[in-house]
Amino acid sequence: MSVIKTIDDKCKACYSCVRNCPVKAIKVELAQSRVVEERCISCGNCVRVCSQNAKQSVSYVEETEKLLGHGNLVALIAPSFPASFYYLEPKAFFDSLKQLGFTNVLEVTHGIELTVPAYQQFMAKNPEMAISSFCPAIVGMIERQFPSLLPYLVPVDSAVLAAAKYALWKYPGSKVVFIGPCIAKKQEMIEFGTGFLDAVLTFKELKRMFDSKGLHIDQDRQYVTVPEGIRSLPSLFPISGGLVRNFDPQGIHFREEEIAVVDGKEESLLFLQNLTDELHNGKVKFRFIDILLCKGCIDGPEMDSPLDLFSRKHLIFKYAQSRERDNLGDYPALDLERHFTDRYNPLPEPTPLEIKEILHFTKKTTPEDELNCGSCGYNTCQEKAVAVFQGLAEIDMCLPYLLEQSRGEFEIYKERLEFKKIYKDSEQFLIGESNSTKELRHCAVQASRNDANVLILGESGVGKEVFAQLTHLLSKRRNNPFIGINCTALPETLLESELFGYEEGAFTGAKKGGKRGKFEIAEGGTILLDEAGDMSLALQAKLLRVLQEREFERIGGTRTIKLEARVMAATNRDLQQLVKEGKFRADLYYRLNVINIYIDSLRKRREDISPLAISFLHKFSQTKKILPKIFSEEALNCLIQYDWPGNVRELENMIERLMYTVEANVIQVYHLPKFLSNIVENYPISEIQPLRLAVQDLERKMITQALLTTGNNRAAAANYLGIPRATFYLKLKEYRLIK
Repeated sequence: MSVIKTIDDKCKACYSCVRNCPVKAIKVELAQSRVVEERCISCGNCVRVCSQNAKQSVSYVEETEKLLGHGNLVALIAPSFPASFYYLEPKAFFDSLKQLGFTNVLEVTHGIELTVPAYQQFMAKNPEMAISSFCPAIVGMIERQFPSLLPYLVPVDSAVLAAAKYALWKYPGSKVVFIGPCIAKKQEMIEFGTGFLDAVLTFKELKRMFDSKGLHIDQDRQYVTVPEGIRSLPSLFPISGGLVRNFDPQGIHFREEEIAVVDGKEESLLFLQNLTDELHNGKVKFRFIDILLCKGCIDGPEMDSPLDLFSRKHLIFKYAQSRERDNLGDYPALDLERHFTDRYNPLPEPTPLEIKEILHFTKKTTPEDELNCGSCGYNTCQEKAVAVFQGLAEIDMCLPYLLEQSRGEFEIYKERLEFKKIYKDSEQFLIGESNSTKELRHCAVQASRNDANVLILGESGVGKEVFAQLTHLLSKRRNNPFIGINCTALPETLLESELFGYEEGAFTGAKKGGKRGKFEIAEGGTILLDEAGDMSLALQAKLLRVLQEREFERIGGTRTIKLEARVMAATNRDLQQLVKEGKFRADLYYRLNVINIYIDSLRKRREDISPLAISFLHKFSQTKKILPKIFSEEALNCLIQYDWPGNVRELENMIERLMYTVEANVIQVYHLPKFLSNIVENYPISEIQPLRLAVQDLERKMITQALLTTGNNRAAAANYLGIPRATFYLKLKEYRLIK
């Protein structure tokens, strides 16, 4: 399990993570860069360079906060802390940890003191070569990339794990939290620290915890560096070559040329590649390799320090000179042995011919075509082609290729902006906030990107033609006609001539010069066959041929005409049942049913009733030049509670009726037809509320009911309720039932 995840919605396809990953652990899918868990070494480089915060490491802040104040909790501090908390004296930093809730504080330098003797013992028995296993990212890289080097990894716990074991011995029953600059330590805890480490925090996460408690907010964070001397102490471990300084400070065990101090991701990767080759050729020249993926632990991905690298070194030197060496006291022999796992899973390597084919796809046929611009995250076009073959990259990640394919960047954005504008202008078509309507809008976008036949199903009045129009407007056919024809509105003979047209003299009464059919008129656009389930079997057979051959002839004609229109069909009938009954051709059904859309009835998407009703009010106000009106909350609730058997069409007709018949600016419950206003009597209380509000709600409903019962006679309604007329008028104003 990788401790680094991608937040998909935040990833902007900048490919910085691809560019900075040393082990090809990033896979690009649909322009989203995701971590390949089995290859990831949790080095944190992708987290460091991601400007969108799309790459994030697993956080143990919540787990740590639960542990604070509940029993003994040991803070195990990386010795690089002075470089991150440079604005605090060490004692003030330790005091802040205790203010936060940690009961004890130990430095990882204890673990360095414990592991150095174990390293020396290992080297005494293995004179050939040893590779430091302190850096978990390097251990992960060797396990996954260079398995031939596994026997040379020193099988000794890292300083963090050794210090954790020491902490549990010194403070029995405690929980231990490591705090440092390294994301890979979270991975090390999962793989090697079970039972010893309970959580890992980074310096950045610790600072956020301090901030949440109001600690250090007013602290002056200015710092001026002054070079000072160096001493070989465990506190110098975070600096490049820190292990060698502690392992063999006097140069007793090794000559200088037998030691390799390596740091940085590029240097580490290249060194391990060369070392593998040297081992294979029997030309190893180093006995001890002190290697870190960062440029020392003072450069960890979560160091969170604005200071330059040399200023951070200075702080470590200064702290090393000011503190006394750890006194571990008498402690039992701790088991510091660890074992490593061969996790090597090589990627397939393409042949030169396969690389050439991939390059040709992006129009790179000569070496001069390979711009090596790096916009895809890879250093060269060849390297990117290999990643495509290995399934880590998408072939169209190449920016020059994309620009050429779309005739330049301007055309790309112009098309996107045009689509967004049309989509926004088309919001009137599919109004509503229900999940069903949101899914319909998504389906319209998807269907607009192709020319497949569409079959739209649903009850009468749900908006089948509205969906078809929106799909047409979003497509590239938007500037050509949208033709809708109701298959039940015309007799069969007329319907056939309407669809296909006819030639002059085709039948008695045929128009001179003939007539173009709907299929011709809709050239380049869309034709909707509404109520297609009611077509005769004979017409179905002719339509099937048109859809199969994409051509037709006028009635009485011999000239073949190409079908250049997209075909959609809509019906409220159950076509599958009609097929079983032999009333609808199965082959035509399957030809039409390429993209199937079902639109729910309005009673199944009540969340849409309110926005639809309000939209219709605005529509009729503008088109009919009527003064605008609004619904009262109670009237709108009546609309929402009604089942609307006629669906959206019935709702639209009702709103138009109210616009003509209601003179007031506010449509109240008593303005509604009886079958709608009766809903008020049984309107349920939706939630528990303060008694005062409940009484007001009841009063409002009783006044509304009284007005309804008396035909809006206010005097009679006041008498009906048994209250003075003046009080009744005050209540009407209080509840905004009159202006």
